[in-house]
Amino acid sequence: MSEELPEKPLLDHVIDFLEMVRRILIYIVSFLILLLFLPTPWLLPKTYYPFLFYCMNLTNHYMLNFNENIFSRNFATMFGVNGSRVVLISHGWFDSLTAAILLAVLLAVTVLSPVIAWEVYRFVEPGLYSHEKRIVKRYMVFALALFVSGVIYGYTVVMPIVFVVAVWLATLGGASLFFSIQDFYQNILIGSLATGIFFMFPLGILALNKAGIISYETLHNNWRYVIFAIFAVLAMITPDPTLISDIVLGLPFIVLYFFTMWLVKRSEKGKKKD
Repeated sequence: MSEELPEKPLLDHVIDFLEMVRRILIYIVSFLILLLFLPTPWLLPKTYYPFLFYCMNLTNHYMLNFNENIFSRNFATMFGVNGSRVVLISHGWFDSLTAAILLAVLLAVTVLSPVIAWEVYRFVEPGLYSHEKRIVKRYMVFALALFVSGVIYGYTVVMPIVFVVAVWLATLGGASLFFSIQDFYQNILIGSLATGIFFMFPLGILALNKAGIISYETLHNNWRYVIFAIFAVLAMITPDPTLISDIVLGLPFIVLYFFTMWLVKRSEKGKKKD
């Protein structure tokens, strides 16, 4: 509850929440429309080529040209698919447009994440004390850094390797390498955003520590079991039967886990000083 402002009726809170959602949707939709119609500047005035489709072609090359991708090249060579040529096809009239929108959504959520976070903060700010506002701001910056880092890692590292494994599995079954462009970008969107959310787990651990549910001692004594459990879960949810995707996702988790232990230890030391 704020120190300065009286408590609002529940209906006012609902209206404020809907207004926040409306503004966020306006930002995202406006960004999507801008991306869809914005021309590629260096191709003007010779031709009008939407910048979003230019980004799509860059993405296709980055994800599927295994020989030139520094993250997937060695895996492609190991699996014997470094010479494979993937063809993206459109099953319907507007599949390429749908794929472009999926890429635009990924760009919008990533680029506008600070704006979205600010809108969320504006919504909760009236109900916070002054010292709570400082804490929430600090944690929001931390959350944004983790989320954006995760999305970038998912896009640049995880997804190219996932597609190498997908191509390898297709060749094992004797299938031709013709894949839906819509499914391709749907996987990129889901995989990148899921990795971004996955990177935010230290905040959940910190919240549990603040609530007195988890301590540094618990994290320190059980880190082996936690890491084993995470790799077991990754083995079940990753799309390939190899350990490649598990390792690619698991290694940053290990780094984040020990980073979280350090944060929790600092937090507990701060409580003792207080």
